[in-house]
Amino acid sequence: MAMADTAVDKCRRFWELIPGLPEEIALQCLVRVPYQFHSILKLVCRGWRILLSHPSFYQERRLLGAAELLLCLIQPLPSPPPPPPPPPPPPPPSMVLLNEEEEKMQFRRIHGPPVYGLSVCNVTQQKWHGLTIKAAVAGEKDGYATGITIPMFCQCVALQVSGQILLIGGWDPVTLEPVPDVYRIDLVSGNWKKGAPMSVARSFFACAAVGDSSVYVAGGHDGQKNALRSAEVYDVRADEWKRLPDMAEERDECQGLSWKGDSSFWVVSGYGTEIQGQFRSDAEVYDPVTGSWSKVESVWPLPRTSPRHTAAVSDWSGKQRRRRWWWVGGGGQEQEGQGQQQREMGEVREYDWDEKRWKAVKRISQSKRTIGSGLCVGCGGEGGVGDRMFVIGGGGESCVRGECGGEGAFMFESDGKAWEHVHTRSGFLGLPFSASGLHI
Repeated sequence: MAMADTAVDKCRRFWELIPGLPEEIALQCLVRVPYQFHSILKLVCRGWRILLSHPSFYQERRLLGAAELLLCLIQPLPSPPPPPPPPPPPPPPSMVLLNEEEEKMQFRRIHGPPVYGLSVCNVTQQKWHGLTIKAAVAGEKDGYATGITIPMFCQCVALQVSGQILLIGGWDPVTLEPVPDVYRIDLVSGNWKKGAPMSVARSFFACAAVGDSSVYVAGGHDGQKNALRSAEVYDVRADEWKRLPDMAEERDECQGLSWKGDSSFWVVSGYGTEIQGQFRSDAEVYDPVTGSWSKVESVWPLPRTSPRHTAAVSDWSGKQRRRRWWWVGGGGQEQEGQGQQQREMGEVREYDWDEKRWKAVKRISQSKRTIGSGLCVGCGGEGGVGDRMFVIGGGGESCVRGECGGEGAFMFESDGKAWEHVHTRSGFLGLPFSASGLHI
């Protein structure tokens, strides 16, 4: 078996994995148990806990095709229903009664901003869970983070090799001020801890993992709503941040991109302090080899639309991995040269690196009800299979009613031939701010 000897050797010190079965067969059985039951398996015996807490166990799951695709999303939690009001006294003639919608709006105003949680979509099993993060141990249950207060609008980044999810920056849900905080959630061991904070508290910034253990951040805005041009990189293994040279431009609400096999970090579009809401058409790319930024012109054609509807994915062309950049959006006008071009609802476009423009690829047939302001995230492929793009929208008629109804979430294959609907159950229909995926 290809599994690293360390985990298996540690188990041998205690007892047989499954009494009466050869070790090889016992491992084959355990490797195929769905991830949602791993927290229970760890309670069976010390040997199983050691085995299932070691990264080599999950590497073996990926090699055997038993790994499951988990998407971690920062989502607003469902609003609790307002408490039943006491019987009102007869209103005086000058009193105006609120209708049902006005009462809901008043309840939201009284009870403050939305509360965000960390949701997990197991795409392989078509199941949704809230991630319960207690004071010492993290486990996947039908609850939400209780040990960590999830910052509003924080970035969610997955690290495939280590099986970790990082939550970075965002707003303090009480003060509504940007925070520099970093939370490290280990989906392999089931533990979490706080990481070293960023040097600058920021929100709405570009963020992407590059390689196995580096996470880059750039732009966003500070507590005074000033757009930032600063950038830094987090070394996950050393738990240290390193300041990078500033970008040439301020970039609030920019999008961070990276591709497998490419060490560069892209920061797409965004806007400056004085031109809020007017998204730039260019991007800046950081090269860690030269330690410098370079500008790429005319890559984002939508001056009134955030680039967060895009996803960086990769697939294979022969023996070489190629970069692909996809975008899904709602209808409207986009800038095309000196003129305007009509953009169709739910249309998928891919950036042509040779022609330096976006080309239509496909449409989501249900998108007239689904993708108005959706979020896209690239999901890594396994075993030579190309990446996929996960798209989750909000605002559809069924979503408003707290149902899925064929809306909500879709998976797009890298060959561009098929959409797969991902059923989304009640309680997980809120539009996520950020998301990231990994195989576990």
